[in-house]
Amino acid sequence: MSGLRTGTLLAYGVLGLPLAFAGLPLYVHVPQFYAQTLGMNLAALGSLLLALRLCDAVIDPVIGRLSDVYYAYGRRIMAGAVPVLMGGYVLVFNPTAWGEAHPAVWLGGCLLVVYASFSVLMINYYAMGAGMAVASHDHTRIAAFREGAMLVGVLFASILPAVLLKHFDAREAYRLFSFALCPLLLVCAWVCLSQARPRAGVQAQGPSFMKLLRNGGVRWVLAIGFCNAIPTAITSTLFLFYVGDVLGAEAQGGGMLAVYFLSAAAGMPLWARVSFRLGKKRCLMIAMTVAIICFVWAWGLGRGDVLAFYTICVLTGLTLGADSMLMPSLLGDALADAPEATASAFGLWNFMTKLTMALAAGMALPLLSAGGYVPGAENDGAALARLSLCYGLLPCLFKIVAIGSLWMSPLEPTKESAYA
Repeated sequence: MSGLRTGTLLAYGVLGLPLAFAGLPLYVHVPQFYAQTLGMNLAALGSLLLALRLCDAVIDPVIGRLSDVYYAYGRRIMAGAVPVLMGGYVLVFNPTAWGEAHPAVWLGGCLLVVYASFSVLMINYYAMGAGMAVASHDHTRIAAFREGAMLVGVLFASILPAVLLKHFDAREAYRLFSFALCPLLLVCAWVCLSQARPRAGVQAQGPSFMKLLRNGGVRWVLAIGFCNAIPTAITSTLFLFYVGDVLGAEAQGGGMLAVYFLSAAAGMPLWARVSFRLGKKRCLMIAMTVAIICFVWAWGLGRGDVLAFYTICVLTGLTLGADSMLMPSLLGDALADAPEATASAFGLWNFMTKLTMALAAGMALPLLSAGGYVPGAENDGAALARLSLCYGLLPCLFKIVAIGSLWMSPLEPTKESAYA
């Protein structure tokens, strides 16, 4: 085992909490704010967000490459990105009079600032964590603290607007929500950057992506991670549709999401211990198998099966904890002999993760439409059966491919190794 102290891991992981505000919660709250509060046309809003998300995904590998080139200035680059992210985030939810008159231009410009600064912070944050490791198990412990904090941040940022909306009108609620990020990000960034540092001797020069992809371990992790992320992307895309129209429990969707994310965070210490005993590959294969069983179970549920689905939320949340922690840990292992490519690799990882969200929508939504499903309408049995199939069985196909690829891969270290 390593000499990384719990205090160091906490100092590193705490930055994940405010960074989570600019991830999934931003995707959830921005459409609601601009469509309902500012009256922006839904078609225009959807097209704009799609274009921005594609741009966001494409720039991640470039940011990763540049972060490796300027590795020596990594902490300064992160510190510089903090106020940029705060400013962009506040401006998204506080448009000027001109911004309200031209919402597409305002939102597009602000989100580009937010996405770029967020990617700079995230990629360098992951690279910093990989650079702290002195042994294989360290990657798992580092990821557990980081991903656990991010899951708590996602949950907090998801429910905070709902709480504020009970006491303020929409404009004021989202204004307070945006400003809440500022002190949280400042304090957590200061703690992380002042206390958590990569080990000495790690240098990076920014290799070409072709050189990086010649690393067999990196290729395996990216391929397995891609297949393994698509099921989560599909269920995230269809979650509210499934809960509202198949289970008839639309009002409980928020509670179910809370249970899901809390289970993911709570399960990470358990998965870490299991991985230390059985190895990361076996641990991940167990988690993936449990996820498949849960997806099949969800396929068979119907109206009123709320308690059963809460159980599924707990179990799939636990498997999300394993995925979130152990896949980046395996990528860190693969980069042990190529520290000069760390940020580039995590840039590709971010690109892959964002691509799965687009692919999930591109696969699942057309399938639902072809089956006659209309969100919120009175759907017939065939349409709801198609929704259940897409939510429950479609993810299983990709999970099975991920399990098979993981089983064939040479990723697991044969013994606990110390990094030079």
